[in-house]
Amino acid sequence: MPLRLAADPGDTPLQTPATPGEFARAFRLPPAEAVDYMQGRDRVRITYDWTELWQDEHARQFTVSRLVRADLLDALRRGIERSVDGDLTRRDWIKDARAVLVQEGWWGEKQVVGPDGRVRTTHFNPRRLELIYDVNTRMAYAAGRWERLQAAKATHPYLRYVTRNDERVRASHRAWHNVTLPVDDPWWQTHYPPNGWRCRCTVAPLRERDVEAAPALKRQAPDEPTVAWKNPHTGEVLEIPANIDPGFGYNVGQASQRWKSLLDAVAGRIVRLPALEGAALFESLDDVALGKVADVFAGFFAEALAEPPSGRMALAGAISRRILARLANAGITPASAEIMVRDKDLWHALRDTKTHAIAQAWWARLPVHLRAPQAVLLDKTHAEPALIYVFAAQHEKKILLKLDYRIKKPQRASVNIVRTGAVLSDGEIESLRGQMGKGMVLLDGHL
Repeated sequence: MPLRLAADPGDTPLQTPATPGEFARAFRLPPAEAVDYMQGRDRVRITYDWTELWQDEHARQFTVSRLVRADLLDALRRGIERSVDGDLTRRDWIKDARAVLVQEGWWGEKQVVGPDGRVRTTHFNPRRLELIYDVNTRMAYAAGRWERLQAAKATHPYLRYVTRNDERVRASHRAWHNVTLPVDDPWWQTHYPPNGWRCRCTVAPLRERDVEAAPALKRQAPDEPTVAWKNPHTGEVLEIPANIDPGFGYNVGQASQRWKSLLDAVAGRIVRLPALEGAALFESLDDVALGKVADVFAGFFAEALAEPPSGRMALAGAISRRILARLANAGITPASAEIMVRDKDLWHALRDTKTHAIAQAWWARLPVHLRAPQAVLLDKTHAEPALIYVFAAQHEKKILLKLDYRIKKPQRASVNIVRTGAVLSDGEIESLRGQMGKGMVLLDGHL
């Protein structure tokens, strides 16, 4: 008898949405890590087929197949993020998403043309919104829960596969009920739930003595075949688990952690590498990675506002290779390229009554602003030269940031630091212009 994929039309549970009550019971309190996961997917990608993003690519990007408006994609993503954060119910999200799609003419049936010239039909209706919401929030909860399970495995080293044990459970998933294996068993790399569209399965952590006291638990990983599946987008033939929907045969928690670890490693390397190499590394990051840098900084900023300074710092960006080359022409070679912000400098900048303070919302998005300064200057008017970054602001104002760079080999607590910032008055802008050629050197851009 041929193997049948779990996505075949005969699997009727796939066509049955979870009720709001069931969803609420399954996920009453969202762990903070689930919020981090959704915020980490802060870049949207336009796709014309759900297979264009494969498995752990979804840990980095958010997509709704054949919705070719990036602004609408972002609106749906932000709504789901609010739901995971506890600010929006399932019903509210569906109501808001429908209103946005109706207003923009995307509700119901719509024809879209893909990059290959093919015309595709897409439908947006309540049923599809339920599916989008359930899949994305369940993946977010699963990713956050995996982080907690890893943290607790010293005391709870086993995971037990748990179904909802009702008539809607797929027969293949029911066979996995009570499979109990160590947290780090390879089986969880592919079978950590959810394992399909609208899958309601979960896992329960267990202590070793609990496992030993329950002989009914299944202590061996099921011996299951794989099946060949052709990705309709790429044409690639993949071997996937037989009873898991295509695209779900991976551990969403591990994928999210790999992405976070990669960014942590990049930040550490930028600090340690020579300036040009560090700048090149930072400039090689794609929009998704840069968005994650911005997310991490926003979290750091929120903590800096809420608590007194404690010596924390966060990566906000990097001195560009273009600026490093012009500094080299001036005989200056910074030891590294990172641009860091310390909590104590933020604390003082936000409370400095001698200057026009920069708005908190602007500070929170500093990594985004650092990508496109209006001008970069070398300030040699003081004993310790510094870099000055100038940004355009509302009402024809300018925002100035002072960056102290390091010319010695970076050591612990020795990095390039944003010391202060302020909104410049008209008089201060003119004064800055007047210092050009008198100790102030324009490296890039214009005032």
